[in-house]
Amino acid sequence: MAPKLASSAAFSTIGIGVQGLSRLAYTILIGRFLGTETLGHASALMSLSIFLALFWPTAAGNTASRFIAVALHDQVSERGLVRVLDRATLATSLALGVAAVPVALWLGNSVMTSVVAGWLVVGYGWYTYARGAQLGHHRARRIALWDTVSSAVSLGLLVVVAVGGLDGLVLVPLAVGYTVFAVACRPRTARDERVEVVPARLVSFAAWNVVAGLTTNGLLQIAMLAAQVYGGTGQAGIYAAAFTLATPASMLGQAVSQIVVPAYAHRGDEAGLRDRASRTFFLTFSLLAAVAFGLVVMLAPLVLPVVYPVQGAAAVPMLQYLMIGVFLFTVGLIPAALLLAAGRSRAVALTSVAGFVVGVAVVIVLGPREGVAAGSTGFMVGSAVNLVALVVLASVRAVGGAVDRGAPVRGSTERP
Repeated sequence: MAPKLASSAAFSTIGIGVQGLSRLAYTILIGRFLGTETLGHASALMSLSIFLALFWPTAAGNTASRFIAVALHDQVSERGLVRVLDRATLATSLALGVAAVPVALWLGNSVMTSVVAGWLVVGYGWYTYARGAQLGHHRARRIALWDTVSSAVSLGLLVVVAVGGLDGLVLVPLAVGYTVFAVACRPRTARDERVEVVPARLVSFAAWNVVAGLTTNGLLQIAMLAAQVYGGTGQAGIYAAAFTLATPASMLGQAVSQIVVPAYAHRGDEAGLRDRASRTFFLTFSLLAAVAFGLVVMLAPLVLPVVYPVQGAAAVPMLQYLMIGVFLFTVGLIPAALLLAAGRSRAVALTSVAGFVVGVAVVIVLGPREGVAAGSTGFMVGSAVNLVALVVLASVRAVGGAVDRGAPVRGSTERP
């Protein structure tokens, strides 16, 4: 498994890396050509799209990656499963897109920008779902290809928007890029495929995954949204400059953790930190993350003023402080992924709730006094609580049949 896992992790990291660098270049162009205010609003709406996707599409992608991998391992068809997830993701993505419009208006955006924000929510939601399904099929190479293509499309269109000074359309290129990926990588379905096992097991896993996603990934997005609410337009734009360098760094852990779920899915409760190989993988990843994020902190005073001539110098301390939380968050993704691979999504969710509640409480309490720093502090404290709890949980054995390994699709042995 190790060589295959390493190869998949490499391609997944390449794809996420391309997306991360694309997002960074995207915000750099906005900051340079459209100004600090537009940068702050755009970054807040990007975070809103990621946050809203956590209410189902991201969980659907994680569910697809695990259950498709189990189905293929057991040599049964996965198309019925895909059909169930397709319908649910389509309905929820559209609903979340509609819900995003009034929220974007409340954050001070124009009607046009708010409508585009709704499109971005739908596009990003389908991107995360399609990505998870492709990972379940072990197609990391295909993902890397379309991550690259969609990123190039987004940046090319943004140049047109920036040169034309079309502030109201600043999110259209990103929405188009995610839509291109979703269309190209959407998994195949079959109308006549039957799901013989009642999908309650699938729904339960996905539902608890929603809670787990909100209580882990959601805190980072809340940090950016809090900057927009408590920091005002100017400070939010400066914070956005720091945030855009921190976000690609956080994608490192997401890329690797997305591979861990399908790679370990067939091992059931053996997936965890009790296994020596898993502990070594976790510790090695933590060390590499510490080195990588430490370099970001050290180089921030040199890099940020070059990348963002207007906002960079003021954003340096914000980035350095935010990176502490990003490190804790990123390292915590690995034990969470091992638990998800073992089917323990409920345990991950319940464990992460405490960190989320503490983090949000810190943001609310400190927000009026600390401004943009409140989001970073809440994110750091919440991520620390989550990390400790997840490591403890991944180090003990599930009790009372908490692990559900079974594939949700039975019947036809036809492979796509």
